[in-house]
Amino acid sequence: MFRDRLVAHRGYQKLYPENTLLGYQKAIEAGALYLETDIQLSADLEPLLYHEARLKRVSGLKGKVSNLPLEELVKLPAHEPRRLGQTFTSETITPLAALVQLLSKHPEVSAYIEVKQQAIDFAGIEATYTAISQCLSPAGSQYCVMSHHYGFIKYAREKGWPTCGVVLKKWRHLNSPIIQSIKPDTIFCNYKKVPKKAQLDKLESETVLFEITDAEQARYWLARGASKVETFDIGTLIKAMAAQTT
Repeated sequence: MFRDRLVAHRGYQKLYPENTLLGYQKAIEAGALYLETDIQLSADLEPLLYHEARLKRVSGLKGKVSNLPLEELVKLPAHEPRRLGQTFTSETITPLAALVQLLSKHPEVSAYIEVKQQAIDFAGIEATYTAISQCLSPAGSQYCVMSHHYGFIKYAREKGWPTCGVVLKKWRHLNSPIIQSIKPDTIFCNYKKVPKKAQLDKLESETVLFEITDAEQARYWLARGASKVETFDIGTLIKAMAAQTT
């Protein structure tokens, strides 16, 4: 019942390396209908699934993602050594194209594509949009493009991307001229930033709140009017929510 209201944050991140093809495969196997991923750009402006601009935390290496071409990046590990040790050393950096290929086999699954500020700062709005839209265009309606960078999403909207979202830096930004002009389809927000009196069900945009850790918390925010909640532990949350309805 609640699968369509849960989003797998960076895949099945609780048990598998984040933003990897393995993590997304496992999230889908666990029952996820919505995925979220982060996008950085390689030196040759190819989009890849990666949260930070630097390689240290996820790959255990020095340097920046944007210093290397995609051909070299896809050979590097993405195993989160500090969090997961050496369990997943065979997992490598995943290009966005690989996620697109995976989801072509799962048309029932949609993805939120978060374009990171560092990627936009590196390549500029136009080049970043071109790189990502070209990769996603075969099945554009399956993907919501979103970002903390409001100017980027405004550009994506103007270029006609079918579904656009913003990641709110502050709740009051909902009333800012730029977000009013975007009219985002989806608003992502840390649940801690939502005012106590906010009427989520009155918003015209879909609202996705992160980072939700358990079923009780998920039920609370869904009852408050959130459209969906996002979690690192998608499998456990699906099971817990299902158990509470039986």
